[in-house]
Amino acid sequence: MELKKSNDMHYFTAGEGKPLYLVHGFPDCPQNFEHQIKFFADEGFQVIAPYLPGYHPEDSGLDTYQTLRVSEILIEFIESISGDKKVFLYGHDWGAPIVYGITQQRPDLISKFSAASVPHGMSFQAALLTNSEQQRKSWYMFFFQLPIADLAVPTNDFEFIHKLWQDWSPDLKTYKPYSDKVVSVLSKSNVLSNALAYYRSAFQESLQSERINMKSLEFISTKIQPPCLYLHGKNDGCINFNLSEGMSEHFEELTIKILEDCGHFIHLEKIDEFNKLLLDFFTDT
Repeated sequence: MELKKSNDMHYFTAGEGKPLYLVHGFPDCPQNFEHQIKFFADEGFQVIAPYLPGYHPEDSGLDTYQTLRVSEILIEFIESISGDKKVFLYGHDWGAPIVYGITQQRPDLISKFSAASVPHGMSFQAALLTNSEQQRKSWYMFFFQLPIADLAVPTNDFEFIHKLWQDWSPDLKTYKPYSDKVVSVLSKSNVLSNALAYYRSAFQESLQSERINMKSLEFISTKIQPPCLYLHGKNDGCINFNLSEGMSEHFEELTIKILEDCGHFIHLEKIDEFNKLLLDFFTDT
């Protein structure tokens, strides 16, 4: 896979054919899509895996890291590479709400898309207020609001990040090579603070854009048009899989698949099954 730059965004790419964009989350990086980049390139796709805005040391800062704002940046990036071609999307973790935002704003750009590990709708937000199990799982989100997080996360060679991988994907025993790649990204200048800004922009009004907040309100009652495949690991230590219940009311066409013996990082835990699920979904006419 080759590292390139377009519209001020850095991305890895391979293959030629139908455009497929892979959007990572936290704590993750585009390099960890290596299995998907090779597989889908061999299957006749042009695969593009960008660094999320702020995850590359040369990135310019955003006015806010709210996901709908990041979606706007990704739309511009997609158009800079694919023009007006219809594309396929996959978003994991933070990538999930980002691709929801892309499909809400520009359904005309999307053939089909898939999201994983973060459900769409208000169930997750409600669980943060009312569900004690989810509150315990989401402790890190509240910790990230504190300035001390910028100092604590990097200590002991980013042991914090490796522990999140262990907790979120308890079935993935060979997580270390993947979490090492994440640490190499987060340890670059300003990247960790930008990554934490995604969480802070979600909770802190002073870091939010009124324009984006108004835009988000417009989408609350609208259904997502492009067909979606939603995936969640049953043993996810980050977000309960059952919070995906009720998602269908927000989509015109939604398929939900819960993977057994699998945690948060689905694309790395069930590589062959995951790749086949996406390929079958994307190519089924």
